[in-house]
Amino acid sequence: MRRTLLFSVSLLLCLLSVGCGGTSASGTLEAETLPDGALPFDYHQGHLYFDARLCDSIPARLIFDTGAVGLHVDSLWLACSEWSPRRLGRANIWGAGTQRKEAQLILDTLTFDVDTLHLESRMTSVLDLKAIVGRQADGIFGLDYLNRFADSCVLFDLRRGYMRAVNPDTLAGVGFRRFPLEKQGDFLLVDACVRFDDERIVDGRFLLDMGCGTTLIVNTPAAQKAGLDGYAGRRVHYATIAGGVGGESETEICRAATVDFGGETFAMVPVSISRDKSGYLAGADVEGVIGTKLLERFVFAIDFATPALWLRRTEVCDEPFPYETAGFTIIDRTDICDGWMVTGLFDNIAPVGLQTGDVVVGWDGVVLASHTHADSLMRVSGRHRIEVKREGKNADYEIEIKEVL
Repeated sequence: MRRTLLFSVSLLLCLLSVGCGGTSASGTLEAETLPDGALPFDYHQGHLYFDARLCDSIPARLIFDTGAVGLHVDSLWLACSEWSPRRLGRANIWGAGTQRKEAQLILDTLTFDVDTLHLESRMTSVLDLKAIVGRQADGIFGLDYLNRFADSCVLFDLRRGYMRAVNPDTLAGVGFRRFPLEKQGDFLLVDACVRFDDERIVDGRFLLDMGCGTTLIVNTPAAQKAGLDGYAGRRVHYATIAGGVGGESETEICRAATVDFGGETFAMVPVSISRDKSGYLAGADVEGVIGTKLLERFVFAIDFATPALWLRRTEVCDEPFPYETAGFTIIDRTDICDGWMVTGLFDNIAPVGLQTGDVVVGWDGVVLASHTHADSLMRVSGRHRIEVKREGKNADYEIEIKEVL
């Protein structure tokens, strides 16, 4: 059996956040610190990770993503789970990245529990998800699983690490402002305006994508329409083998003079400009994508019935947007190798000779095979020495983590 599925922009350019000096907005939280009815998650590197159980007993870490629909599980997690599907098919999957992928499709009903939520999937695609975001991700569940909250809003507090149902009538009284959303199929669109200079402006509808771990991405057609090829500001080119389910992706990163979003005007925001010629970011349905690095400036709630986005600014709303990088991005693959794999390179910033697919096994003398949060090392400014393995041979590189925009 062959079916065609839409796998949207989840994990769009998630790895950019690894090299941009961003920090995790939540640590280990004691349960008593959370409000009644809260479902805890770990907000790390721009993604929301929920502890879940599939088929009643199999533990899994699932990313929640408003830019995806349905349930998607990692192929390696499935192979290690000791659970065997009975009915299988094939699916054509597309989304971020430039290639359409064929994937295995589980046709058995698969139940899963996220805290008190009991959910089920009737069609589940099997993806090489860990190759995109790293060993910590066992699966993704999408926006459609929150439709059960049609009579209420779902509030997200990224700093404290929880979501919970709230009454929309109470939000205005506690400092939230309401902004209309437009529903396009299974996805939610929100207005934003990105001004690069007086002549180059991208104004319109952006996908609300909590699976995208960067601030904002402008789609290729929107960039062409706005004449961004003629933008004279500082730009850095980034290419990755892990742009999403579609694999390779290319962007240019620069600073927009202002971004108007959620009743706020943000200055000097790092923005990714897609250079993809195929895949979701080459489409013209929306102007681009709003990611979690912009949303984390707020506590926010989604009203699915209206639909609407409720926003309340936080104390970090007016802070500047740093953009520091060592010139490359890495993901944790200590599940299959000795370290963290290089998945993306910044032109003229990455160490000469470093390649995607290389494995970083040491960092300033620290063995990364035993370091659970090596991405934190990517946020320490200054000069460092890394040890890299390629085809059984090791090499050392001097790197510098610094502001590049």
